[in-house]
Amino acid sequence: MDHRETRIDVRGKSTQVLTGGSGPPILYLHGAGGELAWLPFFQALAEHFEVFVPGHPGFAGSDGLDQIDSMEDLVLHYTDLIEILDIKQPALVGLSLGGWLAAEFATRYTDCISALAMIAPVGLRPPVLDIFSASPSETRAMVFSEPESELAQQFISDDPDPEAYDNYLKAREATARLGWNPYLHNRKLEGRLYRIKVPTLVIAAGADLLVPEAHCRLYEAGIDGAQYVEIAGAGHAVPFERPAETAASVIQFLASN
Repeated sequence: MDHRETRIDVRGKSTQVLTGGSGPPILYLHGAGGELAWLPFFQALAEHFEVFVPGHPGFAGSDGLDQIDSMEDLVLHYTDLIEILDIKQPALVGLSLGGWLAAEFATRYTDCISALAMIAPVGLRPPVLDIFSASPSETRAMVFSEPESELAQQFISDDPDPEAYDNYLKAREATARLGWNPYLHNRKLEGRLYRIKVPTLVIAAGADLLVPEAHCRLYEAGIDGAQYVEIAGAGHAVPFERPAETAASVIQFLASN
């Protein structure tokens, strides 16, 4: 899969960025798992767009967690990153934690982006399940529709190598700094969704145990003109379980707006 990896300095935070494809820009905001690898989902998007996949501070190969205490800090980090990368009005595509981040960004800087696609986003209500106390096997059961599949084991192994386990722990620590209390949501965000003035897509996973349909529907209801797509039978990690279908939904949405 053709892509490149770079490291850039974002106001003292060394940031890992994967980039591939050509065309209008997409900025992908990853979830709590810190999925910093060139996955089939990104490759499918890169057939039509230039895709940027940065690591949030403290995730994967990115530094700077000590400078990030809140979602507001992370939003400001991404305003700086977009400026440094010189990305002109990217479409924001975010999964789970990244979907919440994309929504928070769009309520503040809607003029800086061209479109918004949130995939199984948290952020409006606290999830029922506790991701912070879960074991690797319990986490797989939360986010994959087939938790014992080879795919699920590739992402979250019961016996990871040291580097993978280190990244797993780093992602959990970084997520806790952003979403420990209140738990993975901002009670003010729902009342701010009216500020989002760009075309918006909400993708729900039909078998999602972490983010139910009703939560995704809150985003749809709160954003004027938002479109809604459900991928039946998919778990929370829908772009990894169903990369072609998820990418097709995003591509079709962006092509029509």
